[in-house]
Amino acid sequence: MIHTIKSRTLGKEIVFSVPGKYYIFADLNGMSGTLGKQLCKGGKLWGATLGYSGNDQKEFAAICKRWYNSFLKTI
Repeated sequence: MIHTIKSRTLGKEIVFSVPGKYYIFADLNGMSGTLGKQLCKGGKLWGATLGYSGNDQKEFAAICKRWYNSFLKTI
């Protein structure tokens, strides 16, 4: 599952993906899939990891958007 957010704040597109069966990654370091950064609760990149194992694109997009908004508050 993949979701892309065009970030004006960061000046680039961020691609969120679930390359395996559960954990969500973002290409914040310029690398995609499991080489990207793993999402964690509270908009962080460390700590309790976030995951998604469903097939609903809207639900996955909502998780990514919530994380992204929290992430912007941490930078």
